[in-house]
Amino acid sequence: MQHPYQAYPILEQLSAEELEQLNIEMQEQRYLSGQLVMQQGEVSDRVHIIVSGQARVYLKQESKVELAILQRGHFFGEMSCLTGDPVSAHVEAVDDVHTLTVSRKGMLLLMDSNADFRKQIVEAMIKRIQSSNERVLEEHAKSQIIMKQQETEEQERYGVLIGVSPSMQELLQNIERLAVRKEHVLIVGEAGTGKMSIARKLHQTGSQGHYPILTLNGNKFDLLTWDSRVRAAKGGTIVVEHAEQLTVPILKQIIETDTQTRIVLTSTESLDIPGVYTLHVPPLRERVEDIPLLATYFVRKEGAKEEETIISEDALRVLSLFPYLTNNVQELQGIVKKAYVLSGGRTIYSSHLRFGRIRKPGERPIIGLALGSGSIRGMAHLGVLKVLKQEGIPIDRIAGTSVGSLVGGAYAAGMPVEDCIRVLSKMRWGQLLRPTFPKRSFVHNTPMIGFIEQHLGKRLIEDLPIPFAAVASDASTGEAHIMQKGLLANAIAASTAIPAIMRPVSYEGKTLVDGGVIHPVPAALVKSMGADIVIAVNICAESFAKGTARNFIDSLMNTIDMMSSRIVKEELQLADVILRPDLGYNQLSFKDSAICIAAGEAITREAVSRIKQKLTPLSK
Repeated sequence: MQHPYQAYPILEQLSAEELEQLNIEMQEQRYLSGQLVMQQGEVSDRVHIIVSGQARVYLKQESKVELAILQRGHFFGEMSCLTGDPVSAHVEAVDDVHTLTVSRKGMLLLMDSNADFRKQIVEAMIKRIQSSNERVLEEHAKSQIIMKQQETEEQERYGVLIGVSPSMQELLQNIERLAVRKEHVLIVGEAGTGKMSIARKLHQTGSQGHYPILTLNGNKFDLLTWDSRVRAAKGGTIVVEHAEQLTVPILKQIIETDTQTRIVLTSTESLDIPGVYTLHVPPLRERVEDIPLLATYFVRKEGAKEEETIISEDALRVLSLFPYLTNNVQELQGIVKKAYVLSGGRTIYSSHLRFGRIRKPGERPIIGLALGSGSIRGMAHLGVLKVLKQEGIPIDRIAGTSVGSLVGGAYAAGMPVEDCIRVLSKMRWGQLLRPTFPKRSFVHNTPMIGFIEQHLGKRLIEDLPIPFAAVASDASTGEAHIMQKGLLANAIAASTAIPAIMRPVSYEGKTLVDGGVIHPVPAALVKSMGADIVIAVNICAESFAKGTARNFIDSLMNTIDMMSSRIVKEELQLADVILRPDLGYNQLSFKDSAICIAAGEAITREAVSRIKQKLTPLSK
């Protein structure tokens, strides 16, 4: 009659009689996933033979260093059981594990009575002894890699993930879901959005920090270093930063690496990699409601006490207006840190905030022009450009909202001022708009795209001679949407789509309307684009204060003007020169273009001396 244990691995070569004699020396054990089976340093009096499931052998240092994965038919604990020496490594259940354990007495009886069993055990022990030196060297190398990187990471400060915005809450939920699935992940986001913090959160949540997390820089990638990192990070996570720098074949090769290590790629652009889940990290400007929380957290890190009012309301409002194009959350942290120093460790006010770069001595300042919204009044921008050109004042950056995007986009594309005046001052609504059917809005501005491309060609924003950005509003979220790439004509159409009057424009996967209700004069945007000196042109009307609306359209435009006027005062704090053309209080038409251009010229001539004073390079 067959003994039940003869169906178990290794023991199938024993007779039923031999197994019957050893019944008292054998026990069955079951372990749940993650449960410790054997502890490093203890002396084991039993050998475990795996009947089903998998067990992980690892060393516990700063983090887990995996040595092997054992499965059905493998055994462990024999060296300690037979020699009385301590166990050299931890063993834990990877999934539910079923083992048959044999006592030291039982092992000796088996080895004495069955030559084949004795040979199998002895050969296994010899093999382990022979490989021990190689394993020691390998684990020492792993430890050196891990320790060196951990020392570096102690000096770096990966931020915590803070946010109450819907986009941030969705991101955190995705991290929790992905952490337990162990699949490879691509994290896509602009510089400074916290991609490495997300990678570490994935690792910590998925492995409880028991296994190593190592990083590689895609700018300095080589396969030799990759192989050593993969071995060292076994069971944990390896992060490849700047993955957009790697070729598609290399990306596929590392993703297909046969390893039990999670691979996380970070990139500033989307990559098409089969078998990898993509996490998109929103830029800070698309989760403005998180800025006060982040700013408060950063100033607390600088030593501010909990009970103090550490950032004033006006400072928080200005911080929330800035788009942080250069480095997102990290840029905000730097601004808050500097402001806390300037405040002397007291409450931070808007006067303590410093945005933009630090100029080098002797370097000419970068001049940025912020052209505001205001419908027909935007023809005044042409007068401003005309005088700046005549006076030899360079324009290095341009941002425009609504009509400001139309004038600014044309000039940034290389159209001479004279041609801008000739073409734009002769525009008529019939060239730009058409009625909509069905009547969800009055008109759509699709013809504007054709009008622009007729005079400028099919231009991409990122290829323009002067760096340019247009501002629109996301109709779904109410947040600002900044357009610095893609088709220029479509971006201008989105920026000029007046809410409720014109049909929203689909652009870059979003539904967009006029940016005037968010950033009527985009001074903060120009500063974030790298301008040292910001010239802001404010043409917001004040007809709501002194004029009378003639019809529904006038009433709607007055409402937009009221909203814009409240926002613009705070944003203009970031401007170095503010130009406010005198356009009166009446609604204007295209027939009044000459009046608007003249007003723009007049106000700019008054400001020329002030502007030129600010162009003086810093002393060396």
